[in-house]
Amino acid sequence: MAHWLLPLPSPTLRMQPPSSALPAGAPGGARRVAPLEAFSRTEKIIALSRVLLATATLLVVIVDPHQPSFSPNLAYAILTAYALYSAVVFALVRGEYVRQEPAPFRTAIAGPPHIGPYSAAADVIWVTLISMFTERGTSPFFLLHVFVISSVSMRWGLRATLTVTIILALSYPAALLASQWVSAEALTIRRAHLVRPIYLLVLGYLIGYPGEHERRSKRRLGLMVELPAAFRRKRPPGAGLVRVMRRALDHFEARRALLILRDPDSGRYFTWDVTRRDKPSRLALRITEADPLPLPFAAPTEGFVANELRAGTGMALCSDVLTGALTRKLISPDLAALGDDSAQVALAAPVLIQRELRGRALITRAAGDKFTRDDLDFLLLLVGQAAAGFETVRLQGMAEEVAVFEERARIARDLHDGFIQSLAGLDLRIEACKLLLQRDPARIPHELEELHEAVARGYREVRRYLTVLRTPSRDGADLWSMLERLTAEFSVREGIRVELARSTSEVTLPATTTHELAQIAREALRNAVRHGRATSAVIKLGTSSSHTYLVVRDNGTGFVDRAAAIDTDGFLAPEAAPWSIRERTAALGGSLAVWTSPGRGTEISILVPSGGQGGRQSLNRRMSA
Repeated sequence: MAHWLLPLPSPTLRMQPPSSALPAGAPGGARRVAPLEAFSRTEKIIALSRVLLATATLLVVIVDPHQPSFSPNLAYAILTAYALYSAVVFALVRGEYVRQEPAPFRTAIAGPPHIGPYSAAADVIWVTLISMFTERGTSPFFLLHVFVISSVSMRWGLRATLTVTIILALSYPAALLASQWVSAEALTIRRAHLVRPIYLLVLGYLIGYPGEHERRSKRRLGLMVELPAAFRRKRPPGAGLVRVMRRALDHFEARRALLILRDPDSGRYFTWDVTRRDKPSRLALRITEADPLPLPFAAPTEGFVANELRAGTGMALCSDVLTGALTRKLISPDLAALGDDSAQVALAAPVLIQRELRGRALITRAAGDKFTRDDLDFLLLLVGQAAAGFETVRLQGMAEEVAVFEERARIARDLHDGFIQSLAGLDLRIEACKLLLQRDPARIPHELEELHEAVARGYREVRRYLTVLRTPSRDGADLWSMLERLTAEFSVREGIRVELARSTSEVTLPATTTHELAQIAREALRNAVRHGRATSAVIKLGTSSSHTYLVVRDNGTGFVDRAAAIDTDGFLAPEAAPWSIRERTAALGGSLAVWTSPGRGTEISILVPSGGQGGRQSLNRRMSA
């Protein structure tokens, strides 16, 4: 089982409701606040517009020679109070003492209070009063009402705008009737007064529709901004998928979301089923051997919207993700079986990873609220981005596992080439000392001194190796100095004459590459001494614009061709090369060539990128030292 897919230890769990923010008191309020709302200047713009409108209305009424109403003093007082109220609200919003929307569920006890719903309700009352007391003069009726309708549209979209517009349309004639009740001679109701509410309803729809489009665009943008946070390195990808599904339920105002994914390793199908009847949500996870919802009518690269889940007659509008082609098809019985009293319309998108179908995402909701082509396009975009994030996290996990494996292999090579060889040498010297106790005790002090030097040398190697492990890969490591110490060590300890040949250009490599090349040279010299019984060797180091080469040649006996691993030109088959040298070269992304001849020695040629990694370059089969 692919454990990285599992978000939760239990297949069926009760889930807490997602953090949501409803504009309390707002008519028809939005289901959820977009994350970008924290950076929005909507409320500041509305507050500034309110100040300008109140000030302009007061000045126009003062300048107008006609009396504003049957009670001018009260009208001036109301307009002045509205201007002062607007200034206070603007100061609160500008100073960020209030915010536009309530805080999310988890942080509702912190932060300043929200002002949007309350200021909208206050605007309705203010506009009704001002309209009532300014009818006899230059009435700012349409200007005030357009401001209120526009502010609600900017905040909450079409549904809230229509609700507020209906309230305003009913409040206006009610205010006129109230003024008649106060003073029958104050105002004569004319035909225009009866037509104005109809104008308001038309304006509410015209203004609310663009506001709804903006609200949805902000919510979609906010959801896309939140998407990368759902897939993090330390979070299981399955948990990120569940989070995205719950956010998609909020966005589409749906009751059920299905996500079916096929594990490429095991071939099993993982199905996440998130349902929400009221506030709580329920998550079910099923693992099956076969696809639980094959949907044969839809091509692997097609998403679809089906607004009638009925077998035989239900049609689906299918959209190809790659070509954008649209086709209408009859839905399959499997999809029709999803239709019940609470789910009558469906929206689906394929989960494509590198153009390979890995599963499908499906969202259903009640028949009264149909999906649109715009909803389908957004779901295709959302699923595509979520699939990319999911696959990125999965590949990162696999890359980390590979990196750990490679690091273990590198440490194993270092132990083989360094510490194990040193311990083997110490063991041989101890055995030699045992023999000398019987044959030549006078040589014991000299042998013990050499044994002590070997232990000290091994201790220094361990310290140097630990330093390399702790040091991050960076330029500036001196490979030439390491090779000089290596030649001196073999000359003293093994009695082999080693010559260094260096090119005129400087060799600057990352610390890891330097360490690996030095270990390759060490292993090559050790093999030359122990297996080839060489008496001399040459190490050549050079660099080009993009690559560094290392050549180690000795005058030993060469390789014995026991398995026909040497070709007619004397080159050893790649799989027959010393495994430590072969693996180190491969880890550096380099090329390896081993030439050998009986009685003439061996030449090992290494070519690696100067950066320590990258694509391999073809190696001249033999670069003579």
